Amino acid sequence: MTVPSAKHHQESPTTEPWLCTACEFVNRANAQFCGRCGRPVDIVCPQCNTDNPGGHQYCDTCGAPLYSKPSPHPRAPNLTGRLRKRPSKPRRTAPRQGLVWLTPPPNWQWSRQFLIKWTARNRWELIAVLLLTAVAAFLRIYRLEQIPAGFHGDEAWTGIEGLRILKEGWIGPYTTSAMGQATGPFYLTALLIWLLDASRFSVRLSMGLFGIATIPAAHLLLRLGFGRWVALFGATALTFSYWHLHFSRLGFGLISLAFVGTVAATALLWAMRSKSRWTWLLAGACLGLAPYTYFAYPFFIAAEAAMLAAYLLLHKEALRGKLTSLALFAAGSLIVAWPVVDLILQSPANYFVRMLGGSIGNHQEFSEADGILGSAEFLAQRAWYALKFLFSNTRLDGVDGSGGKGALDLGTAALAYLGLFVAIKKWRSPPHLFAVLALFFALLTLIVTEPASGAMRRTIVAIPWVFGLAGIGALFIAGTLRRHAAKWGPAVAAAAAAVVLLVGGIWNLNYYFVELPQSSTFQRTFPQYYLEALDAANAFDDPGTIYYYSGQRTFKYETIRFLYAQNRGIDRSHEFGAFELEKLDPGPVTYLLEGQYMQEIDTIMDMYPGGQLIVHDSTQPLYILYHLTG
Repeated sequence: MTVPSAKHHQESPTTEPWLCTACEFVNRANAQFCGRCGRPVDIVCPQCNTDNPGGHQYCDTCGAPLYSKPSPHPRAPNLTGRLRKRPSKPRRTAPRQGLVWLTPPPNWQWSRQFLIKWTARNRWELIAVLLLTAVAAFLRIYRLEQIPAGFHGDEAWTGIEGLRILKEGWIGPYTTSAMGQATGPFYLTALLIWLLDASRFSVRLSMGLFGIATIPAAHLLLRLGFGRWVALFGATALTFSYWHLHFSRLGFGLISLAFVGTVAATALLWAMRSKSRWTWLLAGACLGLAPYTYFAYPFFIAAEAAMLAAYLLLHKEALRGKLTSLALFAAGSLIVAWPVVDLILQSPANYFVRMLGGSIGNHQEFSEADGILGSAEFLAQRAWYALKFLFSNTRLDGVDGSGGKGALDLGTAALAYLGLFVAIKKWRSPPHLFAVLALFFALLTLIVTEPASGAMRRTIVAIPWVFGLAGIGALFIAGTLRRHAAKWGPAVAAAAAAVVLLVGGIWNLNYYFVELPQSSTFQRTFPQYYLEALDAANAFDDPGTIYYYSGQRTFKYETIRFLYAQNRGIDRSHEFGAFELEKLDPGPVTYLLEGQYMQEIDTIMDMYPGGQLIVHDSTQPLYILYHLTG
């Protein structure tokens, strides 16, 4: 067996007892091996010389076995045995337990020799991450303009703001379009419009890039916090997740919060384990990017604040050092987020109007509840809905077209809930606690916000943590099988994990690319017939002025403004303009009739014969075009 490392005793001459990470037994300060299970305080990998906690069976860096046998220690006593051995006066004998890191600290060096060795040592993992990123890119770009088929008005606002950025430059961190939006992602949209063109593809691709970048970022976060196998499992599940896939293919800026939140969480965990104080400044700067993304960001900030408070409380360090780290973190956040902070100080009512408008206090059922008990009962129902969210999401969302299915497939959801229980048990491990807090605050959004819609969008702060929890659940099952069946347990666990990923991936892809586009909610949210009508109108050599007869939207609708900015149009419906059939323009005109207005086509043709007629190719046509050349 590999000899234990003396690093713990050389660098930490503490007089406090230490906690075994394998069986949670409290050992004397000078003990080199655990008194219950025989594990060393830490152990050196025989292949890559990396220090691992004594509770590990395989190296966290290279995956090599640390022991000649899978279980070199006797089985830890059960609960009854632990109670019998519990000291009579635990307050006198048990130490004040601090943080328990279950993975080795990052040992990164910016040298050519280190990079070569590190790349060679992790080459298969790097190849796997590159392949996952390539697959994620394909899934998030494939038929990007056709699925979803239509183009939502909020997506069009993203393109309109991108055009405004190209024209005006800096437009600030906030815009009042679409009831108020953070503008951070729109600057990338402006760049892609400049490089490509003003189209559905450019707008959606700008958000898709955030989704693609989240895959390697999530792997880094989970690798740092939970190790190689959890990271690979979580990144694979995230790659095929319809939840993340859907919002990566929409022109909504909210997917940028998933990416920024992943990077910010990674930076914070790195700062906690780094000896350099300046990493705290970087972690704060990453968090300062969150207010530029999506309005669910306060819940992510709350999760980071709770994690930071727990770290400062449990971390055994001098108060001066803690305050220095906290000051650097706060400075980095404030510097990056200052434009948003300044805007809030100047006009808080305008900035928070969308957040407050989505509060549960504005929901009729809650406001009309019968007293405190009625309100408590309503909140309890919302809490139960939130707890089932990964399995079941019964609400249909008319804004993004989702709903009716849980956020995760059945297998991944079951592993995520199992991983949640494991993470709660290991709450002294900062990554595990962070995962619990991130999921808690994500589900809290379903309780304190207006419940009519937005569940999938508001919980976006839980990505990638839920997939990390699923990986923790899978690893827990693998560890259990390995302890009870050392011969066939690891093979069964690996096969089961592969089946969950395979079945879950097939289900997610089939649901997103086949079932979801056929749902009535999805088709109502992303209608395309009026886009087809305008495309047909532009097929004429010169459509001229378009007389628009629609009871559902105006010609100034943001989608039409963005995609058909070159068209001249007049609203002539009862709902949006002055109804009139007479031709007012001397040049070419095109009548575009939708819904009930299609019955006017006979009158128009009698008034102006000889025009070109196009009827939507359907047994129940959705539009009619009639073009007059002059």
